[in-house]
Amino acid sequence: MMFSVQALFLSLALTAAPVWPEASTPAWNDLFAVDIAQERLSPPPPKAVDKGMSYSVTYKGEIAGFDVGRIFLNIAASEANYEVGYRMEQRGIARWFSDAEARTTAHGSYDQGEIDAHYYFNHDFEREDDQQYVELYRKSGDRRLHLWTDPQYDFAEAVSESQALGALDPMAALMMLGFSPAPEGKTPCDRKVKVFDGRRLFHLQMIDEGTEFIRKGGKGRFEGTAYKCKLTQEKIAGYREKDKGDIEGDLWVYLADVPVDFRHDSFAYVPVMIVAKRGFISARLEGKNPMITAHDGRQINLGKR
Repeated sequence: MMFSVQALFLSLALTAAPVWPEASTPAWNDLFAVDIAQERLSPPPPKAVDKGMSYSVTYKGEIAGFDVGRIFLNIAASEANYEVGYRMEQRGIARWFSDAEARTTAHGSYDQGEIDAHYYFNHDFEREDDQQYVELYRKSGDRRLHLWTDPQYDFAEAVSESQALGALDPMAALMMLGFSPAPEGKTPCDRKVKVFDGRRLFHLQMIDEGTEFIRKGGKGRFEGTAYKCKLTQEKIAGYREKDKGDIEGDLWVYLADVPVDFRHDSFAYVPVMIVAKRGFISARLEGKNPMITAHDGRQINLGKR
């Protein structure tokens, strides 16, 4: 019995959260890429997306024919900057397991086609007493990122400044993976982005699996040829193995070409469908009424072509 108690205490000691140095001290800076703010950040407001395009779509989620939720996405992008509004909610049988919902806003600027400064605010909540706020900001030219979170969360592992250098927040990564033109000599499915959400650092990589003709799955859905991109995730640092948000199983993102009259150097593709498969279970997120709007009021609904 004594041996079992000793083993238990040893196990607790080994799995306990590490004790980190005080935030913003030199010892902290040697370990972490983020400067912790005690209050909400005050980044500059987003610049108006002048002479850009906007994309709005509602992704309907289904598993085995059951309605499990929605993702509402609104983005605006010009050659100089972008804005993102994102909301996720669970419905139907998914509510049996969780009432999870998330709301995100983000904005940033481009420099020669690459994202320069970027700001990200995310609110995850399931119940009134179980909420998480994360605000992350990297100024143009900065090596370090600014982070505010309330309530404070424990870090699973240190992510250093050098590791996070060049990393994008999750919404900036969405812009680079799903909307930006493909690098010269590559397909839109052939790219890799380093992502940092304030605690976890990972790589998202899209792998080209050719094109596929998508048939309408319902009214207002896209029908036509799309690029089939397999999305993989490589954990780098800051992870607990059971963290939420990891990609489990296989995931594919389908990108459609933006029509020529609406296309520009930061807005070349739009995600019209997402398919996930884990074991015998598959899920689909189909975009309903994927609408592109130009700055001059012209519109095209990719679900009605």
